[in-house]
Amino acid sequence: MRTLLVTLVLLSACGDDDGADASFDASGDAEAPLDADRRDGERPDAGRDAELPDGESPDAGPVGVTARSPDGRFGEAMETLTLPGPMDGGGLYLPDVQERYPDTDWATLDRLYIPAGHYQFIRLGNLPDRDPADPLIITNLGGQVRVGGLDFHYLFAIGGGSGWVLSGRYDPLSATGDAAFPGHRDNQYANTAGTYGILVDDDLFRDGLSGISIGGGATQFEVEFVEIREVGFAGMSMKTDDDGSATMRDVWLHDLYIHDTGSEGFYIGSTQTQPQHTIEGFEIDHCRVLRTGTEAVQLGQLAGDNDVHHNVFGPAAIDWRASFQAFQDGNLQVAIRSGTTRIHHNAFLGAAGSLAGIFGADVAGDTHAAEDGVMLTDNYIAHFRNLGVYAHHRDVSPLTVRVEDNAIRGFVFDRDEVYADATPPGHLIRRGANETSLEVTGNRFDATPALCNVGGDECNGDAANFHGEGNVRETVAPMAFRDAGLPADFDYLDLEMWTDVATRGTGMPVSYPRDQRVMHVGVLYRCDRDACMSTDVPGATDAWEMQPALVDDVRSTPGAYADVGLGIDG
Repeated sequence: MRTLLVTLVLLSACGDDDGADASFDASGDAEAPLDADRRDGERPDAGRDAELPDGESPDAGPVGVTARSPDGRFGEAMETLTLPGPMDGGGLYLPDVQERYPDTDWATLDRLYIPAGHYQFIRLGNLPDRDPADPLIITNLGGQVRVGGLDFHYLFAIGGGSGWVLSGRYDPLSATGDAAFPGHRDNQYANTAGTYGILVDDDLFRDGLSGISIGGGATQFEVEFVEIREVGFAGMSMKTDDDGSATMRDVWLHDLYIHDTGSEGFYIGSTQTQPQHTIEGFEIDHCRVLRTGTEAVQLGQLAGDNDVHHNVFGPAAIDWRASFQAFQDGNLQVAIRSGTTRIHHNAFLGAAGSLAGIFGADVAGDTHAAEDGVMLTDNYIAHFRNLGVYAHHRDVSPLTVRVEDNAIRGFVFDRDEVYADATPPGHLIRRGANETSLEVTGNRFDATPALCNVGGDECNGDAANFHGEGNVRETVAPMAFRDAGLPADFDYLDLEMWTDVATRGTGMPVSYPRDQRVMHVGVLYRCDRDACMSTDVPGATDAWEMQPALVDDVRSTPGAYADVGLGIDG
């Protein structure tokens, strides 16, 4: 293979009149499904959730992120292309990267380098179609790539292609990233804000902007080791709106650090009216999605097999008093069309509405199988103001919702502080209609309400389209983290996004009690008076005491939850 290093003239696109629109036109690049293999036929197994035969223990060796993404995973960088960097805080506008560089062999290019710098925006469109077993790696070069905070109408937009990887991970063998920006390399999770090779940070400059938007028919891609913070809307948005013929399948999102967003952490799948394409074969694991204004993870248009595991989601819905829309105040939202979606071994912290809302979506032409459903198993579900799980009317058949072997605790009803007509639910898991097939087994819960609205107080028994057994009301210990930067027994409902007025309620001014924590413009404060009033703006009065930046080492500690969330090794 030849070595190709091309450094081209600077390209800057500023202002709204340059055609730099954040949306992409789908190019009809859908292909037949491929296996979800990412390199050399398989992903690394170590540190992921592999089962071993009885009596065997795993061999000593790399754990956590060192096992998931070992150095050299992407092979040697022989053919490389370096894009132009920003000029005077400008952007990088390449709506058709293949057309812009026609002399590049896009079938064999190993690395697409983005030079270090502070970008107003980045748009990379019409990426090539590649086999995921031989991917194109898109990474930073010579330092950190930061996008945002310079007042533009989108941030980092990626369109089209398959078999590409966006990575901010430092890997000296694969020639990706930069040694000065290691992120949580070598399982070092404490105080990693600002240390990733690719950082999208808008300083909460504009409302309504997502950090990274992926569309234009993009499919079979991977994103790792990217930090997204202080964006006005979702951390990551992944969908090609209004094109039912597009595809987005076999996607791996892992080792991402998304925090302090105005709305969702992940916004995956369109919420617009049909026709919309399905989301299939997604795997989301070992991500930190912390302090989101609304839901931590919203998944829609689901089909095929999807797996969401070993993540820490929350606290979510911290902007519940003044969110962009009413009832956008859960933690997990799932809308499934067909297939099986497994959500397991995650830590879900915080919600003002239903912590987990599960919907069926009936779309003409979809095929269905008896095993279709959502499996919510082996999770830690805590700190919610209303329902724990709401299995809405299924709409499609067959479809089963299974809630199994979860630890459920920390229910405190105070939703009526904002929604005056809200009443205590009387149970933690709700089935929306008798037609919905619901199985609730092996859960532990510590609240005084009944567990379900069917099957008795402990949700054990049988009814039409319902089965419950092995559920136990008992003391459920809180989950402990290595160093979240908050007290070990902290109630995550005591952390909110500051607002002066509860716009989701009656518009009344908001006051906060002593020791309440709030986030305001990305900074943590603690109320240092008996009451902090709506006129006490954090940062402008001594009513609020500024707190140290949160450490966010939310790996599990040894004990009952050692394999939940990031696990003990990360």
